[in-house]
Amino acid sequence: MMEIKEDHKELLKGMGLKEEDLKLFDGKYVSYEYDELKGVRIYDPYYRTSYNEYINVDGWSSWSSEEDTFMSDILKGTREEAKRREKISTKPSNEDMAQSLEEKFGKNTTPDSQ
Repeated sequence: MMEIKEDHKELLKGMGLKEEDLKLFDGKYVSYEYDELKGVRIYDPYYRTSYNEYINVDGWSSWSSEEDTFMSDILKGTREEAKRREKISTKPSNEDMAQSLEEKFGKNTTPDSQ
């Protein structure tokens, strides 16, 4: 496990990381760097942490001082909208689905009919 200075932990948490994320810092697949003026940025090319903002193709996030919220801003409201639409959406029953498949592909389309 990579050693993380206490004041750096606060900066990392300020970026949205959770306490359990800090245990994932191994110095190889998940790491960070610190700059006195820019703050911290994380290296997490495989999104192993809960960090939900954009990570560049080189694997690095933006600096904490940049307060990048591009991904959050773009997705703002989408989860709520998806839940709202799911509630008002009518879902076909299994029988309706089976009937539609039979109409489209013909009878005896189940694996055990072969």
